Amino acid sequence: MDTVLKYLSDIRIVIAIAAVVVLIIIWFIVQKIRSNKFRHQLEELEVRYNTIKSVPLSFKLNKAVAISRVEPDTMQKVTQTKDDFDKAEANLKQISQQLADTEDEILAGKLKKVKPDLADLEASISLGEQQVSSLDKFLDSILEKETAQRQEVTELKNHFRDLRNTAAENQSQLSYIWPTIEQNISDTEKMFSAFEEWMYASDFEKANAELDNIRESISRLESMIQSLPDLLSDARGVVPKMAEVLHQDYTTARDGGVYLDHLQIDKNLKVITAGLKEDLAGIKDGNLNGVREHLDDYKVRLTQMDQAVKKESESFMELKKFAGETETLFHETERNAKYIDDLYARLKPRLGLSDMEERIGRQKDRLATVSAKMPKVFQMYQENQSPASSVMASMKELNQEITVCNSGFKELRAEIDNTAGGEDRARKQLVKLQVIMNQMQVKIRKYKLPSISQQYEEDMAKANEYIHSIDRLINAPTLNVQLLSSTLKEAIDFIYKLYNNVNNVVATVIMVENTIVFGNRYRSTYADIDSELTRSELCFRNGEYTQALSIAIATIEKIHPGNYENMIKENAKSAA
Repeated sequence: MDTVLKYLSDIRIVIAIAAVVVLIIIWFIVQKIRSNKFRHQLEELEVRYNTIKSVPLSFKLNKAVAISRVEPDTMQKVTQTKDDFDKAEANLKQISQQLADTEDEILAGKLKKVKPDLADLEASISLGEQQVSSLDKFLDSILEKETAQRQEVTELKNHFRDLRNTAAENQSQLSYIWPTIEQNISDTEKMFSAFEEWMYASDFEKANAELDNIRESISRLESMIQSLPDLLSDARGVVPKMAEVLHQDYTTARDGGVYLDHLQIDKNLKVITAGLKEDLAGIKDGNLNGVREHLDDYKVRLTQMDQAVKKESESFMELKKFAGETETLFHETERNAKYIDDLYARLKPRLGLSDMEERIGRQKDRLATVSAKMPKVFQMYQENQSPASSVMASMKELNQEITVCNSGFKELRAEIDNTAGGEDRARKQLVKLQVIMNQMQVKIRKYKLPSISQQYEEDMAKANEYIHSIDRLINAPTLNVQLLSSTLKEAIDFIYKLYNNVNNVVATVIMVENTIVFGNRYRSTYADIDSELTRSELCFRNGEYTQALSIAIATIEKIHPGNYENMIKENAKSAA
């Protein structure tokens, strides 16, 4: 003990011991770091190894071998692949052993041997990756058909499952063909089982054929589930209802006397009913081919027939009304024709209507044609053995011809009436002109005009001549309507103009007299007023009425500027 204490008291020995301890610690740390590094590398290699190991080469190879039994072309390739597979398996076993040995070395601290072992493992695993990758690609190429079929059948199974669930949810709507749907579902499930059996036997051709059957069965099931509600709605609801409505409209129209035999409604309804029964039977059996087209065709045909029935009914009602209008129009035309005959015969000598004879003859020919056609059209209408629409067309044509004929007679009647009425109008105008002439003479006598111009005398003589001429034309044995009209027009223009002139002269005379009378009160007061009024009176006596009025007004304006009219009016009222 003393010896140990002696050595420990020596500082050099303590330092030496401390240095040794530090070196040992450093060595342990370095070893630990290296150990951890190697362990990490080993773990990475183990991950790569497990990745290689997870590739199902054995399963794929067994599938490939099974395929080679039914496909001789792949036999040689698969045989060669088996050799490569054995090599890869041997390499994997060696890698597994190396991994275990290396892990033991790391745990035992034999780190010098670990590094080269890790390098060997790296090389072996890289080789294994190449081998497995190559084999996997090759086997996938052989199993490509199976993979595709597997993917497709998976999609079909999912789709089938959805359809089956949808069918179950809508069972009440599909109750009409539910047994058929159940049978289809059962058959499809059996097809999937058969497909799996063929796949297990690696007979991909038969499996593919079974896939075709599955597709067809699922398509049929989908069609039934998706199309059936609408098909049943039409087949059991819409179409029968449309047929019922058509039959009701047809019965109502037929009982009302409408001719409908040409539409063959009963026959068409029987054909549609029979076809509908066949389609319902097909729906019940799950055979929907052509059903939609048939139902759409039924709806179109039923709609067209119902429209045709309604059209015939409307035409029938319109025809009854139109036939009455046509008959009334025909009788009116006959009355106009008779009226023209009677009036023409009576007035022809008096009015000179010979130029109308040809036109009247043409209208009579038209009436004869219409009269011959009318019984045939009305016979068709009364017998009711033809469609009302076609009879209506004939009736409209007849009505149009009668309308044209009647319009011609009405024009002739208007012309004859106008010509005959011209004499009466001329007599009335003559009386009016005579009254106007008398009024002019009365006014001239009443106001005792001191002087009448020569032109007035000539105008009055001309006006009287117009009146005598009109009277002679009216009382002539043959009435010249054209000459009478022109003479009457000239006379009216001339006499009315003369009447206006006389009225103007009389008005002027009255104004002159009133103005002079008003101015007389200032004569004694203003000498110039007396002189001007005297000059106005001289002009008045000489027949210069306008000049007399101008002088008188100018004179009064001198006394009462701007107030002449009011004073004259007041004076006239006082005088009255």
